[in-house]
Amino acid sequence: QTYLYNARCRCHPNVRFGTVLRGHGDTPGRPADAIESARLSLRVYDAAALQSGREERAARAAAARLPIAQQMASIAAFGSSNEVRVISYGLYGANTRYTIGVIRNAELAPVVYPGWKMRVYHDRSVPDEVLSTLRSLSVELVDMQARRGMRGGIGGMFWRFLVAADESVDRFIVRDSDSRLNPRESLAVEAWIQSGAKIHSLRDHPNHDRPLNGGMWGGTKGAVPDMAKLVRGWSNRERYMGDLDFLNQQVWPRPSVQESQISHDAYSCKKYPNAHPFPTRRPADYQHVGQVFFGDGRPRQGDIDDFMLNVKSPRKCRGDKSWTSG
Repeated sequence: QTYLYNARCRCHPNVRFGTVLRGHGDTPGRPADAIESARLSLRVYDAAALQSGREERAARAAAARLPIAQQMASIAAFGSSNEVRVISYGLYGANTRYTIGVIRNAELAPVVYPGWKMRVYHDRSVPDEVLSTLRSLSVELVDMQARRGMRGGIGGMFWRFLVAADESVDRFIVRDSDSRLNPRESLAVEAWIQSGAKIHSLRDHPNHDRPLNGGMWGGTKGAVPDMAKLVRGWSNRERYMGDLDFLNQQVWPRPSVQESQISHDAYSCKKYPNAHPFPTRRPADYQHVGQVFFGDGRPRQGDIDDFMLNVKSPRKCRGDKSWTSG
């Protein structure tokens, strides 16, 4: 018995009517989804064509691994630093997209960011076994349960910004639990360190077109010293994308930030000051900094299929003119 599976809607197509293709979900309780039927095409492949396709994919994967290995060798060769450097996360609830994600990042951090500490701001809605696993991976845990004016829920996404107000931290980066640390971002962060700028921003997807993205920026000690006060005074902490509004209304406009910032930008570099191409070519699988992953490790493929496959990076945003995807 064979089933068709559509990666765009993550569903099994079963009804086509008019211009719409309906499908049932692949997760219990997940509602049906739909795409335009014109986007569905069926092709028949013989055994030879299938084998050829497998060999081609294997060759592409092998070719992609070599640059990644070279990048990891460069990262391993970074010199030691006397700075206290922290990768900051916020975590609340039991959704495996975030709990498994933050654990995976804790495993990646020593390799992708040698010499950096990982810190997770959390409340008691996070399962004990998740916190225990993070402790075993040498993650610093900051319990926000009793912090006045720092409610949890979706407002917990603001906790990770508090690292900017910690005077014991010399340099920090803020990341999303449902993304994965990778060599591409690490080498961009190293370029920021060498630049001497106070603030760093990453934009690696067409939808990252804003000065600062919630889990793709960093700073140095004193860059935003009043961060805790700013967070407490922000009234929209419980609103979806409120963290983006906060950063781009409260942090980005500051003269001290504008005068000392650098960004790495694969698509909108012409729009923002002191924006540079990423120092590495995008992997063959279109992996991008800030890419979202589900709890089972699958990437959110729609972010690639719908926005990146047919969009070329502007020439100015490429480290080399042949890097058409940035």
